[in-house]
Formats: sequence, C-alpha cells, structure tokens
Amino acid sequence: MKKMVMLQNSNNGFTLPLTKNDKSQIVFPPPWYYGVTYISAHVKFTRESANMVLPEFLTTDGEGWVYIADFISTSENNWDYMYQDPDLVQYMEGAIGLKVNFEGKNYLYFPFMWVDKDWALVRGWLDGYPKKIAKISMTKLHPLLPKYNKAEAGLKMGGYAVRGGGVLLRLQVELKEKADSVPLRNFGPFLNIRRFASRGDNEEDLYEVVSRVRDESISGEIWKGKATVELGGYVNDEVDLLKVENVMGGYYYTLYFKVTKTQLLTKNIQNVVKVT
Repeated sequence: MKKMVMLQNSNNGFTLPLTKNDKSQIVFPPPWYYGVTYISAHVKFTRESANMVLPEFLTTDGEGWVYIADFISTSENNWDYMYQDPDLVQYMEGAIGLKVNFEGKNYLYFPFMWVDKDWALVRGWLDGYPKKIAKISMTKLHPLLPKYNKAEAGLKMGGYAVRGGGVLLRLQVELKEKADSVPLRNFGPFLNIRRFASRGDNEEDLYEVVSRVRDESISGEIWKGKATVELGGYVNDEVDLLKVENVMGGYYYTLYFKVTKTQLLTKNIQNVVKVT
C-alpha cells in the first residue's frame, strides 16, 4: 500500500498574518484541543428539502442533527491563552448536520455552521466547515444556582443563533433521563469540503473533499429527552429550505476531543472549466 504523505509549505506561518515570530497568526498549528457542552436535537428533515442544501455528489435520506454549543479550545502552541486572553480560547457555535452518502459510505456533513469568533471561523474553513459569524447563546448551569445547578430530569434548556436580520435556528430541550450515547455516532465519520477558489492565471482552484480525524474523544455525562426545533434563515442563509418532518429527541452532553489532521477523500476536479 502506498504511504500517504502530508505536504506542507516550508515558509514560516500556519495562517495569516505572517510575521517573523508567528505570534500574530489568527490560527496556530494543530494539534487542537476541545472541551464542549452541547444542546442538540436528533431530527428528520424531508428528503427533498435536505437534498436541496447539498452539493451534487452527496445525497441524504434527511436524517439530521442540530446543535448549539459552548466551546473551550486551544492549540498546543497557546495554552497560555487560557489565562492571558480567555476570549481567544472560548467561542459559541451553532450547526445543522446531515447523514449523507458519498461513494457508498455514510458520513456526517454540515451544510450550515456558525460561530461568534473570527479565529474559530478561519480554523473551520481550514478544515472544510462552512462557518459564518453569528450571535449565538445557550443555557448555562452553575453549581450554586437554584434550579439551574446541574442536569436532571425535567430541566429545560435552550439556545439560538441569529445572523444579520434573521433568526437561523432556535432549539429547546427538556431532559428526561441519562443516556449511554448520542445518535450522532451512527452518522459516520465527518465529511468536509475545503474550497478556495482561484483568482488568477495558473493558480490552484482548490476543491478537496476531506474527513476531519479525531485523535482522541471522551464523552462526559449524557442526558436525553424531548426537543423542539425552529428553523429560520434569511437572505444569505438558506436554512428555510429545510423542512423538519420529525424531532426524534433532544440531548445535553459534554465532550472532549483532540484534532491533528484531515484525511483526503478526493479532489473534486471533474467540474473544473477554463474561464476566459
């Protein structure tokens, strides 16, 4: 079997801006570490509407996943940011995912994803996530608060994502009982699209289908219950194309994972044409 080799540019800097000491780059090199708290819903979209938000080479039966999440994340290079500048290691995220079929295998693909920090957006684009900036909020717990001090049966939690003049999604979950896992594990590995268009002669028009690989993953406590999902959208977010057929359950859970690389599935070059 031919060994795969990861090619990297020998110039300094992982991302812009480029300086001699690399301390100004917006995203530092992996490995990247994540501690996440999720409010999520397992949903079924109509098949027709779900396929409307996919590229031509992907298909889906409409099974999906919607979440709002609170992230703490850092590179191996900047653990000191945890105390020097906490804003550079914390962000909120909202997303809509679909179980898709690609070349006979199931994958998890996100047609929509939003974050509230620029560095989280750029890092997502590097790995092929379609992130945009939005206002995102969710219920948080505190151990000394009355009522909202821990996950328990009957607790109601919620979150939303707003961008521009439109509410993109609103999610509410009522917890019922502990669970051993979340349905997301049955969707398959991640499938992302790294797309960087060319702007001039002899430039590479990059279109790579990749899978983001998790080196480590540890689940914390998982709760399940019932959920309600409201989808909106606006002039630049076609979320309104999706039609929810059924909400199969709601989940609240925590997760740790570590990421170092993506795995190339294919370079999608069959539709490249010469522009004159």
